[in-house]
Amino acid sequence: MDDPVVGMAGVSTPAWLQASDVIVGEHRSVLRARRWLAGIHRRYPGCVVAVARHPGGRWCLLGLRTHTVVVRGGRLDVDAAAGLGYHLFLEGARR
Repeated sequence: MDDPVVGMAGVSTPAWLQASDVIVGEHRSVLRARRWLAGIHRRYPGCVVAVARHPGGRWCLLGLRTHTVVVRGGRLDVDAAAGLGYHLFLEGARR
């Protein structure tokens, strides 16, 4: 399996985001993060997992096509993500 392509919303180019398997965005409120996650798979159909995180590391949301997973403390637990059937390389989400 190749490493997935990871894009950062607001940083990566539109072409990079279109090719990304994983897209990471930062949001100050859970409400804005949920709204962003609700449309990300429509905007970028190749995206398998979208990650919305608080810039200060308070929380992290994983947006899958079928549902959203809340991660407390802003840390992405890679073992939990693997349990969902995804192998993620999200270096930027591990602060």
